[in-house]
Amino acid sequence: MIRAVLVLGLAIAACSPRRTETPAPTATPASLKDIEAAHDWANEPGPSLNGAFEAGAKAILGPMTRSDAITAINEAGFECTYGEAHQDYPDPMAVCTRSFATRACQMDWEIASTADKGKVEDVTASFKRDCVGTADDWPDKVESAIDNQLAPGPAPAPN
Repeated sequence: MIRAVLVLGLAIAACSPRRTETPAPTATPASLKDIEAAHDWANEPGPSLNGAFEAGAKAILGPMTRSDAITAINEAGFECTYGEAHQDYPDPMAVCTRSFATRACQMDWEIASTADKGKVEDVTASFKRDCVGTADDWPDKVESAIDNQLAPGPAPAPN
C-alpha cells in the first residue's frame, strides 16, 4: 500500500509542471536615503554596494530636473562643489560627497552629475571603503592610519 502511494506520488510529481522560482522584482529606491537604509555599508561586499549605489543614484536622479536632483542630494547629507558655468553651458557639473565612519571603517560616497537646460543629463556614483586591516577595503586595498589606530591590540600574555 505504501509502495503504491509512493509510486503514485512520484508519477504525479513527474507529470506536474515544473515550478521555477522567479526572483522578486527589485524596486527602484524612492530616495538616496532609501539606498542608504537598504545596505550594511561596513560589511556587505564592496562590488555589490558600489553597483547598488550607482544604479540607485542613476535611477533616482536621472529623470529629475537639476534643481530637484541637487535638493535630493543635499537632503541625503551630501556636500556639493560645482564647476564653472559658461554661457554655452549654464549648468556646471556638480560633484557631491558624503563620508561616514564607524569604529571599523571609513566610508565615502560620491555623486557627479551634469545637466543641460535644467535637466539632469548624466549621473555617476561610486562608493569607497577603508576598514581596519585591508581585507574589507574597496575598491583597492589601502594601508592607512585606520589600519593601526583602530586595530585591536595584541592579546594579553597568559599568566
